[in-house]
Amino acid sequence: MRQLQKIRQYQRLYQHYGADPKPTTIAEVAETALCSERHARTLLRQLAQSGWLSWSAQPGRGHRAILHCLATTSELSAPLMHACLEKGDYQSALQLADGDPASLHHIITPFLGGKWLKHQPTLRIPWYRPLTSLYPALQRRRAEQHIICAVHAGLTRYTPGQPYPAPDLAHHWETRDNNLCWRFYLRSGAHWHNGQAISDEDIFAGVQQLLADPARNSGLKHVHQVSLAAPWCLDITLHAPDAMLAHRLAHHVCRLPHPQQPDIGAGPFAIARHHSHFLRLERQPWYFAAHPLLHAIEFWRTRAGAQKPAWITVGKGKSAQEAVTSTSGGFAWLMVNIALAQPLAAWLRQEIVLLSQRNFAQRDDLQTRTELLPGLQTPPLPTAPDVPLPPALTLVCYHTPELLELADTLHAALKKRQCELTIVWKDRDEWHAPGALEQADLVLGDYLAGELPGFSLAEWFTDEPAWATALGDARWQEEKQQLMGFCESEERLNSQLIPFFRRLLESGACTPLFHYRYRINTMENVQDIVLTAGGWLDFTRAWLPPAMPQERTTSAS
Repeated sequence: MRQLQKIRQYQRLYQHYGADPKPTTIAEVAETALCSERHARTLLRQLAQSGWLSWSAQPGRGHRAILHCLATTSELSAPLMHACLEKGDYQSALQLADGDPASLHHIITPFLGGKWLKHQPTLRIPWYRPLTSLYPALQRRRAEQHIICAVHAGLTRYTPGQPYPAPDLAHHWETRDNNLCWRFYLRSGAHWHNGQAISDEDIFAGVQQLLADPARNSGLKHVHQVSLAAPWCLDITLHAPDAMLAHRLAHHVCRLPHPQQPDIGAGPFAIARHHSHFLRLERQPWYFAAHPLLHAIEFWRTRAGAQKPAWITVGKGKSAQEAVTSTSGGFAWLMVNIALAQPLAAWLRQEIVLLSQRNFAQRDDLQTRTELLPGLQTPPLPTAPDVPLPPALTLVCYHTPELLELADTLHAALKKRQCELTIVWKDRDEWHAPGALEQADLVLGDYLAGELPGFSLAEWFTDEPAWATALGDARWQEEKQQLMGFCESEERLNSQLIPFFRRLLESGACTPLFHYRYRINTMENVQDIVLTAGGWLDFTRAWLPPAMPQERTTSAS
């Protein structure tokens, strides 16, 4: 876009010379604008004709001219920003804002929500942070997990509100030998997002990659062998009976990207463009199941942080619908290193729970009364007597706004008692690095629940490395084996889960602190909002009412 380039060059001149008249030369202008001297003369003439600057050349070789910038960069860029956003060109608008999403926040709102672009329904969602890799092995964040499930297919998948996994790349399955052998009948005729047909060998290779990846296979250690028993027929043999294998394979880490091109999937939406501040998903024309009603979904980064990350606003209009809400089955939690003296550990649990309730009890997006499962509430802590504190403690904390606030409050409280708290922040990728939690005296993290609450809790116990800190690695491995033994039948797992976790909670191994209250605020032009267990809207079911003629736009998205 020539106008964008012109403004960018003027921005360089304005940053260098400012708003006051300054003596300069053509050579200096060319160096500042990153162009040749010949082009600098043309540029100065064009900018002067536009009224953006004045250029007063002095006669004689070597004499310095006077350059006077007459317009601020914001005055020039604002109209073009609006034009770019109207066309859906978020990247160009961000360039005009010098790459700062916060600079766009005050003008971007009218361009968000449901839009009809080239007669196609598009949903634009504001987001508060960069959206990083969408490869299943690398993501443990709520938004990226949800997007991964929209982009990639697996052997099975979850459907919001349904307690059992649904067919995906496997259209049926059966078990034999007391759940030791599973046979998956694979779907023929499916295609990758690039139009290439999916073969049974592709699916077989994807499953092999899954089982070989330490970042993805923690719930599949009991798989003994995988084979293609016949064309489009995949057999999985286990070391131990597991009635929940189809549930495990519905997890986002078990989605199967293209074996050679991991950015390509087979889910209902394909990645059209992905940058740190912008993501566009488009409906996959070769998708094998029911097609979504939205043509595209875009994430626009609009600010540097979110006060309430569990709340999402989508849509446009003057009248809001009733918000769609749910309370997460997941929760923020505290674990204490098993090596700490028991009286000190008990006092720290009590102090952190009190601080959490004091900070968050009045928050409408959090719930401090915790219930892990129906019938499994957090037991009250026994009163802990005051104890002398060590001169220093280390807290490893997952990086969320709420846990950041709680950690800072704890730091101030302990400092008053001459105990220096070192806080180590980690994102979800660093959290699972080997040895990441070994030096922690205290661990603050959060658990993201799945569609089946009880089984998701069991998966979390298997995958969460903080349990090794709270229990010791040897005991954690023993407890994991016991939990896997419960999975020989779904009935036994359901009957044993509550006693299993009640025992852990009563021992103080884990102390839940609060749940998130998920909320999606929607306006009148976004319909059929269905919440997933992770608090996101089901992209495959949302739709926009037909636009009135005056609302239609033929601009490019």
